[in-house]
Amino acid sequence: MIKVAGSGPYADDELCRDFVENLAGLRGKLGWSQEKLAAEAHVGKGVIAMTESYQRKPQVDHGIGYDKAFGLKAMFEAKAQTIQSGAFPEAFQSFPAHEATAHDLYIYQHSLFPGLIQTERYARAVIETWPNITADETERLVAGRLGRQEILARDNPPKIFMLVDEGSLRRPVAEPAVMHEQCIRVLEVSGLPTISLSVVPYSTGGHMGLLGAFWIAEKQGHPSIVYLEDAADGRVCEDDPVILNRVELRFRSLQQEALSTRASRDVIARIAKELWNATAPTGAGALTAAPTAEAV
Repeated sequence: MIKVAGSGPYADDELCRDFVENLAGLRGKLGWSQEKLAAEAHVGKGVIAMTESYQRKPQVDHGIGYDKAFGLKAMFEAKAQTIQSGAFPEAFQSFPAHEATAHDLYIYQHSLFPGLIQTERYARAVIETWPNITADETERLVAGRLGRQEILARDNPPKIFMLVDEGSLRRPVAEPAVMHEQCIRVLEVSGLPTISLSVVPYSTGGHMGLLGAFWIAEKQGHPSIVYLEDAADGRVCEDDPVILNRVELRFRSLQQEALSTRASRDVIARIAKELWNATAPTGAGALTAAPTAEAV
C-alpha cells in the first residue's frame, strides 16, 4: 500500500488514510488520473483531489462509485460507511447510506429545518442543545450533517419532497441572524429543480405530523427505508411494510394540508424579513417569484 502525502484536517485519521491509500494505489496501478477516476466513478470534479489530500472525508455514495469504477464488491462503500459511522448519532448511523443512494426522498419536519438544508451555524445551534455533548462531538456531528448535503449537488441527485411545519420557521433555535440566514438558505434550495418544498401552515391546526418527524428513502428495485425521529434518538425501519405504509399515508395526508411551493416560498421570505428582524438580501424577492413545480 502506498503512502499518500497530505496535510488536510483528516490526514491523521487512520480510517481516512487507509481509504485514500487504497484509492490512490488502485488508481496508480491502472494509470488513471484523478480526472479519469472521477469520470469513471461519476463523482464531481475535484472530489478525488480533495479526498486524496485529506481535505474531506470519503462519502458513502462516492465509495459506491469507486467500487463500480474498479469492479469491486462494496470495498470502498464499506470503508466509507465505517468512516461516516462516527459522524452521526448511533440510531441514525445506517440511514445516510440509504439516503446517499436513494432515487427519491420524502422528508417531514415539525419543529426544525431538515438536516439536508441546514446551514452550518443553524446545525451547530441545534446540536449544541444535546445533553452532555462536548465541543469535539459537536464539530464531528456538524461535519457529518453538512457532508450529507453533498447529495444535493451530485450528478443525478435524488428527487426530494420536503414538508416543513411553519413552526420550524418560527422556532428561535439560534440568534436572529442565524435564523434569517437559514430561511434564505431554504429559499435558495427550494429553487432547485430536484426539490419540492412546502410549508404546512399554522392554519392547519393540529395534525398527525406533530407526533414526530420522519424520512423515507426509496430506491428502484429495493424496499423503502424509513427513519423515525423520537425522544429515544430515533430508529431505522427496513423490513416493516406496516410502518412504511403508515408513514407514507401520513406524508400524503400532510401534503394535502401544505401550501403550494410558490406560497411556501412567499411565507418563508416574509418570516425571514419580519420575524427575524432583518431585510431579506437583494434577490430574495426574485427567489419567491421564480417558477417552481407544485408539490406532488
